[in-house]
Formats: sequence, structure tokens, C-alpha cells
Amino acid sequence: MDNKILIFFIALLSSCDLIISQDQGKNGIIAKVGDAYLYDDDIIYNPSLGDSTVIYNSQINSWITKQLILNSAFQNEKVMSQIERKVEDYKESLMLFEFEKYLYANSMDIKISEDQISNYYNENKDDFILPFNLIKTIYAKLPLDAPSINNFRNNLRKYPKSDTSEVISYCFQFAEKSFLEDSTWIKFDDIILNIPFPRDLDKSNFLKSRTFYEIREDDYIHFLRILDKKLIGDYSPLNFEEDIINTILLNNRKQELFDNLRDSIFNNSVRGVDYEIY
Repeated sequence: MDNKILIFFIALLSSCDLIISQDQGKNGIIAKVGDAYLYDDDIIYNPSLGDSTVIYNSQINSWITKQLILNSAFQNEKVMSQIERKVEDYKESLMLFEFEKYLYANSMDIKISEDQISNYYNENKDDFILPFNLIKTIYAKLPLDAPSINNFRNNLRKYPKSDTSEVISYCFQFAEKSFLEDSTWIKFDDIILNIPFPRDLDKSNFLKSRTFYEIREDDYIHFLRILDKKLIGDYSPLNFEEDIINTILLNNRKQELFDNLRDSIFNNSVRGVDYEIY
């Protein structure tokens, strides 16, 4: 079809208001272009959209226009050739991806050991220099009227040499917010998001000189007991990097598995039988 005629026809069609008859044909069919059908269930409408006739006609016109353009595209050999090539490329990539997943899922050697993680960390330690401060801590936000708060303060200052179970139990009962994973490394910036921490205070200097901090805010007191720290420029702790290293090693293993398979298939193939080079 001539391009000018096609554009004229589309413009003419789009300017038309199609009338929706009471009898929409068999099986709720509203319109047909070639082998494509538009059904009543395909129309999207709710009362908030306004006049139903206008909405229906607009969607019908849009659908017909789209189908006519698609029909013209299907008749264009150059366009169809490009589409078929792209579909084939995508199919091949998808097959390779799924095959790689299958191979890895069925591999017997997929677990990464602690020794392997530790070895990778030690061999690549310079890749794990901290750009932020880390701490191990106990944090609690308590109401001013929480019972025996002075006793809690004293226990927290001495923690973990005090009764640790008593400190944790007290937080469960009375704390508005808390962080009690005392063996877990956490970013210092993440903790102080909950605290009215002075903005102009040097965080590294603060961590070097303080192990306990408290500050009042309205009807609450924030308590922070710093148990350990790693500052910007220090090596990141191994247990903070374990998940990242595990992912790196898994990805390396996947690639190694697939590379070995690829080389094995090629090396065991016979030129002239399994493949030819012209």
C-alpha cells in the first residue's frame, strides 16, 4: 500500500466515530481486521472516564488503526526480516541462559565454603576498604518515664560485662525503638538516623573517643552503647562482606562451569561431521 494512501486512510479512520450497536455480533465481537478480533471484554471503561460512547469509540478506532498499521508492517519484507532476525537472536540468548541455569542447578559442586570466602577476602583485601564507618552496638529509644531507667543506664554502660539478658529484656518491654544485634556490623549513619545527632560533629573522632552516648529528645532518651568500630579507611570486617564475596564466587563458578562445558563440546566435536568451516 502506498504510504500517502495509508496515512490518509489512518487519519480518516481516526476522525470517524464508530457506533456501537446493541448487537455486537457473536461471542461479543466488536470489530475485525484481517484475522484479528476486538472483543467487548477488551474495552476498558469505568464511569469516572466519562461518556461511555466516546470512550468505546476512541478505543475501537485506536485498535483498528493499530491493526491496519500492523498489517502493513507484516507486508513489508525488510521490516519482517529484521524482526525475524531479532526474534531468533533473542531465542538463542534465552536458550543459552536457560541452559546455563540448568547446568548450574544440576551441578554437585555449588556450595561455597567458609574457607573459600576467607581466602578470597584475604587475597583481595584491598578491595574491601571501608568508605563509611561501621559499628557493633546496642541502641534504644526509651520514654523518660520508663521504670528503673537509671539501672538500665548503668547496665548499658557496662555492657557486655553487665547482665546482657536484663538489658535486652528491658528494651523489649519499654523501648520505642531498638537495635539489639550486638554481634552484627551496621553502618553508623544508619543508626544515627534515629538519633538527634549533632550535624557538625566529626563522626570518626566521635567514634574514636566515645563508647557510650545518650541524648534527650522531647519525652524520650536515646541510648547508644558502642561495642566495636571500624572507621573509614579501615579494612571492612570479613563477616560484613561474606554475602558479597559469596555472590562473587558463585558467579565465578557459574562462568567457569559454562566455559568448561563450551570448551568440552567444541574439543569433542569433529570438523566436517558436527560442523563445517567454509
